[in-house]
Amino acid sequence: MALSQQNLGNCVYMMDTNRYLGSNGAGGSELQTVCVNGQRVVWTVVSIDPNLPVAIGGFSSNGSYPAAYPNMINPTAVPDTGGMVWGGNVNQANTQAQYSVNLLVGDDNTPMSFDPFITATNQ
Repeated sequence: MALSQQNLGNCVYMMDTNRYLGSNGAGGSELQTVCVNGQRVVWTVVSIDPNLPVAIGGFSSNGSYPAAYPNMINPTAVPDTGGMVWGGNVNQANTQAQYSVNLLVGDDNTPMSFDPFITATNQ
């Protein structure tokens, strides 16, 4: 569906374990993760279609909000996961910032992205 529509918006289900800190927006592509400065954040991508490969190609700034990447967090691929798992430590407290998750979708690695949010506090 994402490839045929050339849009990930309706095809992404994000969640985190930080609801107690105030995260919200789980279940879509606009998750607003709230975390503590210094906390490790891990992203994992899984396709619900076993015939449609997907991997994280990287992260970037989307340019419209304060940039989370690379200032606030600089994720790297976890070795031996085929790009499916990335992680990074939050290294700067910030108000709400936005970043782009760049995915590689399908057998031809079609680039697609979506733009969730992250907020780090100094709790």
